[in-house]
Amino acid sequence: MKSDMDQNKNEPRKEAIIGNAHLLDLEVLVPDRAVRLLALGHMARSSAPTSKAKMSEPLTAINYLVVSTGGDILQMMEAVRKIKEQNPRLKVIIADSLESPYFPVGTLNQSNKPAGVERIIPVSREMAEASRSLLHHQAGILTGPGGGLAGCVAFALANKIGIEATVAFTITNFNMNLLDQLLQ
Repeated sequence: MKSDMDQNKNEPRKEAIIGNAHLLDLEVLVPDRAVRLLALGHMARSSAPTSKAKMSEPLTAINYLVVSTGGDILQMMEAVRKIKEQNPRLKVIIADSLESPYFPVGTLNQSNKPAGVERIIPVSREMAEASRSLLHHQAGILTGPGGGLAGCVAFALANKIGIEATVAFTITNFNMNLLDQLLQ
């Protein structure tokens, strides 16, 4: 784990490193829980040199990955397929819009979900916006609608899990570029 200074709060911000991806550790959002909550996205890198050695964790450190349907759906599904090849035990959950779903509940039941997907969970616009607000005000993270969808499902999962596990969620589009960072 590496710490950078969070400029908003002047406190250390923890990161988990998997491959070349830097995931933000959001322990502030899951206090007193056994679960670890990580935010994954295309993030700006600090140009300041660090004296601490970076310790990378394996992809298998992630137990659950929540991705949203924001962005190119075909790229997202290809990235899901490939990440499952690398980590077959990973449970991938798709957070979909309730109002404008890519996977409408009426046409896609849970038994016909895309390959590699554990579950598809519809999220209302209001819940996604509440998640975006929580990320902004409690963790200092700005994200778009897709990050709000994935965050909402990840927060609910982290709250419900009750066991030691790592839940990662995307705050940007999940695609092959982001996957490549995890696999390097």
